[in-house]
Amino acid sequence: MNLTQCPYDGAQVDVAVASGGSLLLTCMACSAVWERHGAWTGRVREPDREKLIAARRNAPIIASAEPLPMVASAVDQRLPTF
Repeated sequence: MNLTQCPYDGAQVDVAVASGGSLLLTCMACSAVWERHGAWTGRVREPDREKLIAARRNAPIIASAEPLPMVASAVDQRLPTF
């Protein structure tokens, strides 16, 4: 798991080195904290719900540069009947 953005609000996380070689990953938007040691990542503190709601309300809407691909429905995939 490569945590570069907060999974709750998409904000960038701040990284600090803790004792023992662990990394503390902190979301500045919602105050959630994770600890990473080697391949293990665990949540230390849950997000502040009020900050999380505010961050989601104020987040910019990202429009994709390209439209999503069309997916054929089951009706489109039926063979024509003669």
